[in-house]
Amino acid sequence: MLSVFTHLQSRIAKGLKYLAMMALALGVGVVSVQANELETDFLAQFQGTWSGTGRVLAGPDRGIDFKCALNGKPSRSGVKISMDGKCSIGRLSARMGASIKYSSGVQKYIGRFMGGARGDGMDIYGDRRGNTLKLRLSRGTTQGSMDLLLQKKDLMRVIISVTDSERGRTIPVIAMDLNKTRSAASLAD
Repeated sequence: MLSVFTHLQSRIAKGLKYLAMMALALGVGVVSVQANELETDFLAQFQGTWSGTGRVLAGPDRGIDFKCALNGKPSRSGVKISMDGKCSIGRLSARMGASIKYSSGVQKYIGRFMGGARGDGMDIYGDRRGNTLKLRLSRGTTQGSMDLLLQKKDLMRVIISVTDSERGRTIPVIAMDLNKTRSAASLAD
């Protein structure tokens, strides 16, 4: 009789353990879905047409002002956005672009700036802190950062920095302010 009771107790304990693991897995799934929804809502704010001015802060071109016009397009899933356009100084212009997605698996933003490290640009990896994306830029031994701060609904500040590994510090090299000139709704018109 004692062995039957012990066996039954063991089966109940295993059943409760299984139910607890299922509840935990479902809870993690709900948290992951909620995190995805929060990040999708955040990325949606970058959708639309943005334009503004910037300035080179360091290096031989220090003090040069430029203009940029970018178009933010979300993916159908909403967890990725691409921003493409041009930046110009006088009559000279160059393509500018980045694509960023939220990866729920690592709970980070990943992407490519100017085609990524396999192309002519840098890989992106980082996270969100409030209304700011704090992104690390990487291409081999060249390291830097890009901060995208949504200051208001229609104002974004972008700061691109490089890492001076010899001195162990980060140097801001480009700063720009972009205003949303058209929202997503007006893009569809």
